[in-house]
Amino acid sequence: MRFLVYLLIILAGFSFFVYRQETPAEPSAPIPSLSPLPPVSTPLIETPAPVPDPIPAEKSTPLIQPKLEIDPTTLNQIQNEINQAGGILKDIGQQTAILPAVRLTQQELYDKAVSRVVNFFCQQGNQIRAASGIIISPAGHILTNAHVAEGFDDNFECAIRQGSPARNLAYAKIVMFPKTYTDALTRQEQADNDVSIWKMTRLANGDPLPEAMDYYSIDPTYYPEVNQPLSTFSYPSELLGYETILKSLNMFFAETIVNDFDRDLILSSTGLSSQVGSSGGILVDVYTNNFAGLIFAVSKDAEINKRKLFSLTPFSINRVTQAETGLALSVFLGN
Repeated sequence: MRFLVYLLIILAGFSFFVYRQETPAEPSAPIPSLSPLPPVSTPLIETPAPVPDPIPAEKSTPLIQPKLEIDPTTLNQIQNEINQAGGILKDIGQQTAILPAVRLTQQELYDKAVSRVVNFFCQQGNQIRAASGIIISPAGHILTNAHVAEGFDDNFECAIRQGSPARNLAYAKIVMFPKTYTDALTRQEQADNDVSIWKMTRLANGDPLPEAMDYYSIDPTYYPEVNQPLSTFSYPSELLGYETILKSLNMFFAETIVNDFDRDLILSSTGLSSQVGSSGGILVDVYTNNFAGLIFAVSKDAEINKRKLFSLTPFSINRVTQAETGLALSVFLGN
């Protein structure tokens, strides 16, 4: 019941956000608390062919910012699901976190995220789509939202960027896009299935992919606790202009507090990470440094610091993958 009470208070529902960036090869600098990392004066690395060069600012169209607003009918549907969640969580083997006495430092959390959180920069014609993503296998699989991949076919490549400022790292193609998202009849169904998985195909410098990449593993039985703090890492860009996004976009580190959750969704109060571009960003357990959720939407409050963050649980990501491929997430990534 609590989860939807929050949603009803929000009124405007939530919006999906997409953004993009490049990754640097050099190690990151120490991170400031709950604020963007300071820009680094590293020259922008040009995107190699065959991906087209970024559109000049004067010719570019606004960055695509797909949104999904939640209407009262959808809110009622979500409320019904939340009402049934208590028993379901026990049935699926929920593991509410037993919190250690000491949480990890911000530097420890950041040092892990810097090589595992990426920025999508997808250019198709004169349109740019940008978002966040998470490396989830040593083979270079990247987790993000379905609405980030929507409209692209299996042969389309997005540039993958990383670092602060973002620099080209690699290119990736879609390897899992759920039919349940495409066939969804309601916005709630879209939200429940807003997952896509990409696979890196090559490095931006032309070298082959490394034998193993840094990644976050996903435990489908993990759930947070209400009032538990979680770290967020993403590439928000709502307040930035085109040139800044292209040349000086930084990975953002913030914190959110869990308000409530059910089997598939986590609702949390958050601050500066609730911006366009954070779709596909990660929630991280501040005590274990493990994957806790996939950001997919925020409430539509005009003031960023009043927005609510919506994320998918590890269980939900595994559920969507298994429904689409017939394989559990860990098996799919292993193949």
